[in-house]
Amino acid sequence: MANKLHEILAVEQDRKNRANIIIGETKKRFTKHATDFEGLVKKYIPTEENAEEIPDETKEISLTVKEALDQALVPVAVAINATLSKEETNASGKAKAELIVGKKNFGEFAATTLLALESNLGKLLDLYRAIPTLDAARKYQFDKKINRYRSDEEIKFRTIKRPKVIVKYEATDKHPAQTELLNLDFQVGKYLTTYFSGKITQTQKSTLVEKLEQFIEAVKVARAKANNVDVSNVKLADAIFDYLHKDVFV
Repeated sequence: MANKLHEILAVEQDRKNRANIIIGETKKRFTKHATDFEGLVKKYIPTEENAEEIPDETKEISLTVKEALDQALVPVAVAINATLSKEETNASGKAKAELIVGKKNFGEFAATTLLALESNLGKLLDLYRAIPTLDAARKYQFDKKINRYRSDEEIKFRTIKRPKVIVKYEATDKHPAQTELLNLDFQVGKYLTTYFSGKITQTQKSTLVEKLEQFIEAVKVARAKANNVDVSNVKLADAIFDYLHKDVFV
């Protein structure tokens, strides 16, 4: 972090631009490329001798929601810290209030700093609301060994159609047997599929969004308190105009 205000001013906009790009890219990945967070292992087991062999199917997870957030929030944090540092440095020190979320006190900040923080957190709220969640139709358990969610093994049977002669009526001494050739389904194997996911549960997402919303609300409350100060009346404008117009206008 820069130690002088002019150093922060020189890099702040670049950091804000990079943070906005990262937020946009991560949100797009959450919404348009949610399959990046899904994987599976699908095995085929034949149930007949000399049956057709089908290779296993595997799809790896690119990353988890947590990993995506961890990557994105590094440059975002740098940008937020630069902006808040600038605002605190520029603050007069009078219009300040404590930022308290629940029982945690995050310190005292200027009204302009809190306004900037509120704006940044609003962008993050959009990102967190876009987080993809696990398919509720499938039962998942979190596997700590691989740091992923794992589903129960699903079994689906594979069938193929084969011709089979069906005797409709047995032969008698007066009539020959009546038969019909049908294509019937025969079970020849089964698929065992385990799904993996780097997404999070709907409950986890709701908790994240709720906590962020509470934080934003606390920032608004703190900003209102910080602005509840007497105005320092500055009457500089008339003097400025007098200076500008003197000896110019008659």
